[in-house]
Amino acid sequence: MKPLADVQNSAFMAIAPCRAASLALVLLAKEDATHSAEDGVSLLEQSISRISAAHDMLTSGLDKLLKEADHELPEDLKTQRRESIAALQPFADVIAEGSRSSVLERVASMPSLTAQSLYKVEPQVSAFLIDMTKNMFDVQKARDSARDEGMRDAIENAETVGRHIQLIAFNASIEAARIGDQGKGFAVIATEIRNLSGRTQTLLDTMSDYLRT
Repeated sequence: MKPLADVQNSAFMAIAPCRAASLALVLLAKEDATHSAEDGVSLLEQSISRISAAHDMLTSGLDKLLKEADHELPEDLKTQRRESIAALQPFADVIAEGSRSSVLERVASMPSLTAQSLYKVEPQVSAFLIDMTKNMFDVQKARDSARDEGMRDAIENAETVGRHIQLIAFNASIEAARIGDQGKGFAVIATEIRNLSGRTQTLLDTMSDYLRT
């Protein structure tokens, strides 16, 4: 099962850049003079790539990651996700229509995209990322705690079994000594079992101490 920290990192890296990318498209469409023609082409390609990656992650990629982590977003986060998709959708549509060379023309023909970037994409995507990160952190912390508790229970059960084995081996050694020469072979086996149980107990103690730190 994929750790939720990995899901959160992958989702964040794919989605977060779309906020700046959407604003960059708007600025480029207004022929921002602070960029050279070469810089403009590079920034355009970068913005298109980031918006596409964010849209893909929000619409489908995140579902695959969540399935691999066996996690489902709570209803409030599902709502925020839908709102983030809706906020980013106009930019995704502009990118998907026609050729890339005409993206800026299409953006320039839609002055509403400036407000869309500033007042929809930025706040809604940011809120989703913040709340998603908190949700996954809290769930992963609870999972880790439950896992550690389960391991402690398993170690305690193994320790109980180990003590019983030691007791049985000890009693077997006494019985072998009582029998005399005929019990020598059995006494050797009982001693080895007791030694093995002792080494196992030491290992379990070490593991238990590690979990308690």
